[in-house]
Amino acid sequence: MNGSIRYNEYLETDERVKKIENIKLGYQYRFQQGQVIVNATKFLGYTKDDKKQLIIVPEEAEIVKRIFLEFLEGKGPTAIARGLENDKCKTATGITRWSNGDIYRILRNEKYMGDALLQKSYTVDFLTRIESKQ
Repeated sequence: MNGSIRYNEYLETDERVKKIENIKLGYQYRFQQGQVIVNATKFLGYTKDDKKQLIIVPEEAEIVKRIFLEFLEGKGPTAIARGLENDKCKTATGITRWSNGDIYRILRNEKYMGDALLQKSYTVDFLTRIESKQ
């Protein structure tokens, strides 16, 4: 019985390794084809169309522009957040309550600069599923 359990564990592990390799190959192929995978569910200023291409949402894009403009004018994240709340501007989640953390995340998000940093983390050990960030 003990031998069959180990054999089953081996098969499960082998299957997991194959699955992970297939996922990696799929990502690499899409990257080579220029297909960038960007999550747009909480990405203020953007949504996706039926073909999963990013589409600018003009009303939200104005908020993003305002955040960057006010930051360049010397306002801090807390002051920017307060101003957005006073003007009843909605966040990416659709609420009108802004925090300085929301502003920091937008200012630090490389996608707003036109870059897409992909594969920010990777799995070091697939058995324990330990991840590492670059």
